[in-house]
Amino acid sequence: MNILVSKKAWILAPLLFVAGFGFFAGCWAVMDPVTLVESFDADGHSMVELMTLPLFAAIAPLSWLCCPVGGSRRRKVFWCLVFSFLAFMALVRELDWHKQWFAIIWPEITETFSGTVFKMRFLRSGDVPILPKLFVGAFFAVFFAATLGPLLYFFRRLLKGLWQLHPVSWTMAAFGASGVAVQTFDRLPSILRNNKILDPALMDTSFGTVSALFTALEEGGEMMMAIFALIAILQAHAIYSPDAPDSSFAEI
Repeated sequence: MNILVSKKAWILAPLLFVAGFGFFAGCWAVMDPVTLVESFDADGHSMVELMTLPLFAAIAPLSWLCCPVGGSRRRKVFWCLVFSFLAFMALVRELDWHKQWFAIIWPEITETFSGTVFKMRFLRSGDVPILPKLFVGAFFAVFFAATLGPLLYFFRRLLKGLWQLHPVSWTMAAFGASGVAVQTFDRLPSILRNNKILDPALMDTSFGTVSALFTALEEGGEMMMAIFALIAILQAHAIYSPDAPDSSFAEI
């Protein structure tokens, strides 16, 4: 456990971030684009996706077995429930359960609406009844509350920890950077397509290769997020648990 919370443990997350995304880019460099996409993204059934799901699922039991916060029993239970709910929301998003639930309740809207309903374009549409909009709006509200709430609560300590080389702060920074990368590589193909940044004549060849790279980095980035979350829990437990050895990191 010392390797996770030593004085130089802060560098673990940046190194893992570079190594992870470098590995996914390396896979793109040596694999056929079609094979690469099948390995990284197959509607939840690819090798990488099937590896990512249990990693996100492991966040909940690990939070209870290795509580990442100190303080009273009530405080520990509260945050373990929060982290378990975050793990559940991650699985919902990964498996598209929210889209499946919507399709079961309002199949006619799912069939007629162009694109996914979980977009602001859906909420602004004047042709959609109010109840489906409330469902989508409620999902957005719960999702952002669950993710932004803990971030805002711990933000000052996380920021302070970056300057003091706190390993948990750097691991969570890598987690956030992975999340930004995932969203970026998810949106880039449509941005390039809509703005015609690439020559349309190359769409079937060069764009297919570039799109495969974006897929590898997006799906691989989601796996990295789960890994960083698990490492952060172990690091925090090693620092803040009652039987942890005295550490200057525990003061943050």
